[in-house]
Formats: sequence, C-alpha cells, structure tokens
Amino acid sequence: MTTVRSGLVCFLATFVLGCVVSSIVGCNGMPDDGIQFMQVSESQPITIDDFSTLVFSDPEGKEVKLSEIMTEDYLVLVITRGWYGGVCFYCASQTSRWARRFEELEPYNAQLAVIFPTESVEEAVKIDELEKRIRKGQIPNEDIPYPILLDINLSSVDQLGIRSDLAKPSTYIIDREGRVRFAYVGESIADRPTVDSILKQLSKLSG
Repeated sequence: MTTVRSGLVCFLATFVLGCVVSSIVGCNGMPDDGIQFMQVSESQPITIDDFSTLVFSDPEGKEVKLSEIMTEDYLVLVITRGWYGGVCFYCASQTSRWARRFEELEPYNAQLAVIFPTESVEEAVKIDELEKRIRKGQIPNEDIPYPILLDINLSSVDQLGIRSDLAKPSTYIIDREGRVRFAYVGESIADRPTVDSILKQLSKLSG
C-alpha cells in the first residue's frame, strides 16, 4: 500500500511539474508570451514592385542595398515598428520567434532580414536594445541568426508608404530579382503574420 501511495505521489508531482513547464513554454516547447499573431493566407496590395534598390544601414553605419544581402531564392523582410523610446513588446516577440525558428527557412531556400527604423542617426545605437530583447526570447546559444539593419530617418519606410507614428509592422517575401511575392502591412502594432503563415507562403512559392 505504501508503495502504491508513493508511486501515486510521484505521478502527481510529475504531472503538476509538466503542467507548470507547459504553461511557461507553451505546447510546442517554445516560450509562451501570450501574444497571438495573425494567420494570414493572402497577400496585400504591393506598393512598389522592386525592393532591390532599397537602402538601409548596418550597425556600423555602412549603407547596405537589399540586393547585396540576397543570397537565397527568397528573402523574408520583417520591418519592425522601430524605436519610440523603447523596444516594442510585439517587435521583440516577433523577432525572437523568427530567431528560434530560423532554420525552418532552409527547405525553401529562404533567408531573413529584420529592419529597425529610427528617426535619427543618434537613435541608431538603440538597435542594441532590440538585440537584447531578442536574446531574452530563449533563442539557441543567444545567437541571432539573421542581420538587423537600420532604416535611419525612416527613408525606406516612406518609400514603402508604411509610416504611421513610426512604421507599420510589415512583412514581405522578396525573390532574387527584388520582386515582391508577398506583402503584409499591419494596421496596428500587434497585427503581424505568424511564422507559420510565412512558411506556408514560401511553400507555395517554391512548390
């Protein structure tokens, strides 16, 4: 009887521990921050046809054309809201999710780049704050596997017509020729496509 009771106690303890862990990391083994992004199946209207000439800056201040970093068949371009005196909670969540699932782009010959808009050169150093927030998202080895580029003075944001306060959170899929194959521009800071939505779009394009 004592053995049965002891076994039951161990089972209950294991069950409770499992529930606690699941509530922290979510059912799929990833941290659950409570944010739900959009399941998106259709592209929105595209404002410009060719993204290859868009120019950003790296953290050292060097100009970088989007065409210069395109090495795969497709580039997923994630434009965050930008610096507004802090890093947007939704931006940190979205970019951390991509860092955790970055390897899932490989079957589609796709890569990813994140854009961090700022209103001035002085705010460019705030890219460090975004990197810190991404690393807090339990990413492997705290390694951010994609480049983060700056859009200083929101010049590319204006070219794309996605300015609102700072930038509307936007996600694009671009092919090697710079043509936009998918576009999603959020109407609010929380309005962003899920990682799964983008992977499904890549599956359609590469199929």
